[in-house]
Amino acid sequence: MLAADFPVTGRNEGGFADLAPGLKLDCDLWQTVAPVRDPETDALDDSYLEPWLSEVAASGRTVRAVLGYCAGSVFAGVLAEKIGARQQTTPRVVLFDPELVDVPTVHLQFGRVIGNMTTVLAPEETAELSAAAERLAARPDTTPASFAAGLYATFRPIGTAALRRAGLDEDYAGELVQLVGSFMSYLGTAAHLDPRPGWRGATVVTSASATSGLNRMRTTPGIAPVEVADEWRFEAEHRDLLRTPAIAEAVGKVLARRPGEHA
Repeated sequence: MLAADFPVTGRNEGGFADLAPGLKLDCDLWQTVAPVRDPETDALDDSYLEPWLSEVAASGRTVRAVLGYCAGSVFAGVLAEKIGARQQTTPRVVLFDPELVDVPTVHLQFGRVIGNMTTVLAPEETAELSAAAERLAARPDTTPASFAAGLYATFRPIGTAALRRAGLDEDYAGELVQLVGSFMSYLGTAAHLDPRPGWRGATVVTSASATSGLNRMRTTPGIAPVEVADEWRFEAEHRDLLRTPAIAEAVGKVLARRPGEHA
């Protein structure tokens, strides 16, 4: 099975490493590792998926299911389609608060990045980054990809200076700044992809958080209705979806079924 997410140390949200033990799988669970990308210079298109698809193909294994969390659900939907075209069976798709990435999504996620750096960013640097994000978001021609690139261009010198001031050596500071660029590229690429065909057969786990997943998309003007096969709602917050035992148990039962089996 394959899981798509962008996990980073110290984030508030649970990850697939939290979910996996409760699934009681009889197979391996692989998690995608986001490639290093610069949103200012690298193509944010289907080529982003090729390292993952190549590794799966080289393994010779059949992928029984693809899971996705938040924006990772976009990649999950597209990966399931592409993998299904290369093997005899189409993988199941299970999504946790799936999100279509737009400018507000990128804005929100960038704000979380800055919020996680308050111990190293000076107040005036935080204010400068927040103000720049507001200006970029307000441009009438802003797309998620161009917004992500603009945010990273603004962040890179400020973040580098802050991390060096905090005592990190040049290489490590560069890696952390590059991680932010890779995250912005991940979001910009997700905005380019169309996961809807892969989502039509998906089981969706929806949280109680009004601003996440299908809850948000259903109340956001301009977003067309999303078609899925099945939806389960849980009284858990978005950040807790992947670490709630009842959810792991329910999803594990679905993943244990072979293709063509139903409850």
